[in-house]
Amino acid sequence: MGKMIETSDHDLPLAILGELVIMPHMTVPLQVGQGKSYRAMEQAWENDHLVLLIFVSESEIETYKSSQPQQLPPVGVIARLDEFVKLPDGTARIILEGISRALVQTMLQSEPFYRVRCHAISDPEPRGIEIEALMDSVKQQIDEFVDHLGEVPQDAVAFVHRIDKPGHLADIVTWAPAFEFEERLDILNELDPVERLRRAHRLLARQLELLKLRQKIQQDTKEVLDQSQREYFLREQMRVIRRELGEDDDVDDPIDELKRKIAQLDAPDYVKEQAMHELKRLAQQGMNSPEAGVIRTYLDWILNLPWAEEELPEISLHEAQKVLDEDHYGLERVKERILEYLAVRKLAGNRMRSPILCFVGPPGVGKTSLGRSIARALGRKFVRTSLGGIRDEAEIRGHRRTYIGALPGRIIQGMKTAKSRYPVYVLDEIDKVGQDFRGDPTSALLEVLDPEQNNAFSDHYLEIPFDLSQVVFIATANQLDTIPNPLRDRMEIIEIGGYTEDEKLGIAQGFLVRKQREFHGLVPDQLIITDAAIIKLVREYTREAGVRNLEREIASLCRKTARKVAAASDGDPVEFPIVIDAPDIPNYLGPERYTFGLAEEKDEVGVATGVTWSPTGGDVLSIEVLPVRGKGGLQLTGQLGEVMKESAQAAMSYARFRAEQLGVDPSYFDEHNIHIHVPEGAVPKDGPSAGITLTTALISAVTGKPVRRDVAMTGEITLRGKVLPIGGLKEKTLAAHRAGIRTFILPKDNAKDIAELPKKVREELQLIPVSSMDEVLKIALAHQGS
Repeated sequence: MGKMIETSDHDLPLAILGELVIMPHMTVPLQVGQGKSYRAMEQAWENDHLVLLIFVSESEIETYKSSQPQQLPPVGVIARLDEFVKLPDGTARIILEGISRALVQTMLQSEPFYRVRCHAISDPEPRGIEIEALMDSVKQQIDEFVDHLGEVPQDAVAFVHRIDKPGHLADIVTWAPAFEFEERLDILNELDPVERLRRAHRLLARQLELLKLRQKIQQDTKEVLDQSQREYFLREQMRVIRRELGEDDDVDDPIDELKRKIAQLDAPDYVKEQAMHELKRLAQQGMNSPEAGVIRTYLDWILNLPWAEEELPEISLHEAQKVLDEDHYGLERVKERILEYLAVRKLAGNRMRSPILCFVGPPGVGKTSLGRSIARALGRKFVRTSLGGIRDEAEIRGHRRTYIGALPGRIIQGMKTAKSRYPVYVLDEIDKVGQDFRGDPTSALLEVLDPEQNNAFSDHYLEIPFDLSQVVFIATANQLDTIPNPLRDRMEIIEIGGYTEDEKLGIAQGFLVRKQREFHGLVPDQLIITDAAIIKLVREYTREAGVRNLEREIASLCRKTARKVAAASDGDPVEFPIVIDAPDIPNYLGPERYTFGLAEEKDEVGVATGVTWSPTGGDVLSIEVLPVRGKGGLQLTGQLGEVMKESAQAAMSYARFRAEQLGVDPSYFDEHNIHIHVPEGAVPKDGPSAGITLTTALISAVTGKPVRRDVAMTGEITLRGKVLPIGGLKEKTLAAHRAGIRTFILPKDNAKDIAELPKKVREELQLIPVSSMDEVLKIALAHQGS
């Protein structure tokens, strides 16, 4: 029992205790670390052993340690130090005995410890039947607690029964473990002893009801537990025991943790219902059941998918234009379509059903990087999935959970990676999706890429709808032929052709040189690559529609320059900047790999220049025809496809039919074998667009009139000599322009496509639309008077 002190003002050292309340008449042992409270107790021990205690939460105690508090708690406890023993580790073991409450008045000092003025107060001693009944009720509550809890020393119970003051009884009762810090602080701040006891009585009654209810639940649960549930329950008890012994980490119950995460999940109700259904299955089967891992993985997927609505940044068309121009040179038509899309998105918001854009073009023209630029312009996340080589439908829709190692499909995996419901999602190489006995992945893509259906996309693994309607899907392909028509119908096709020589120069100087210079640790003052050097790389070291190989050659120049720069740092004499001009390129990269210029050195009889198209771009090729004495046979070489062979036969028939008009003896074809050859025999060639080239070379051979070497042509031939339209005009004209051709013959039906050709091609290439073979011959053989 603490000794009373005078109820008057006292100037005392102040000690601050966190999450601990020491009441009057209570003796408590503590260990105190270095700090202001340590110095305050040290000062009290050297004087009258009295110290004022105040009690704050753990979050507030840092404020008292770092600076002077703006406001002190209203009520503290004057305590006496019965022991103060300094320990070797710098702390002190103390014993504090609470004496009386005190009203905290003013702060007197803050360094090297706090000192405050306080006013000690003592409890009045009210009497009466009502107060005695209240005290008896509280003591009876204590007896009930002891009966339920057990393992409480009897002398402690007897001590409580001997207390005859209501305030003292309330103070002692609150030391029970059932009371929280805030509840104890509330009792401390109450100065009326009777009201204090009433509050303690209410808190005890509540804790007693909770204890009874908990025991009832445990009893009811015990009666219905089956063997597996009993094992789970015992394991949980073992885990708790190990944790109390310090043999296990203090981790939350996995079931409770999952339940908390599901409750916090911002998702539609049907998603939470599915998750809670699986959680109940997990709780019933136990964490150690064979299926627990499958359920946990499923719940992890649900919890990590982006279900919530998001605040998207405001779309600025000016910023979008700036981003597209920064990232890509040229491609004006593509940029215009993207800006149109952004404008509609800005006006319509989420009401807009996102169109599916499909960029089609040769490799290296920037299809995938366009998707990344669109994401940056929209302020959205970017995610990419490569579909090349996929043959299993489950790769798109996922596997059902009945299979071992089941996972969601690539679409849902990409959404998890993006962590957003509104990403820009690039589906790369959509033209290279295959099919076999495992299903047709392109059929699964039909739902993904249909704005009218994908608001409730169903993955076999999730088995709950996922909204893809606000995702900006962008597909890329090298060619359209291999994409099934139903899938192609769902996409808006935007063709991206190859680059002209000037565009490649602009891309190289604006993007590639700077990028590779930084990548190789070089600065502009160390390496300069001239425009003439870039042009030489384009003409004589690369032959492509895009700029991928051009970038590799520039990287090679940077590597060799980096070696010189590194050698200069070791003391070798090197002059900076290192300027690479066109004549220097062979010293760095070796001899030229390609010949730039016309396919033929002079006008030849029986040789015509055609153009070809492939998924990697366009190229020029020479078609040779040689008549030799024979019996009227037709021989085709150069690894020609069936369609090209049929074009050669059509050309042969047309030439025989027009023999007299061409000035050729009709018996000529019966006395000569016609040999048609297309050089680079190791490269397969096919398609109908070489029809007029084959016919021109054949007529040149049989009439002896040379074909102009600066003329290239493309078009399909009919038996009547009509010229039919072809595809890939942009790639073919680019190839002709790249080879130095000056006149280009094309089908009249393709004249409408001329406007879409690059400006430089239209200006430097004479484009002549024709509808019949007669027009072709007048142009190709014009200088011979035909």
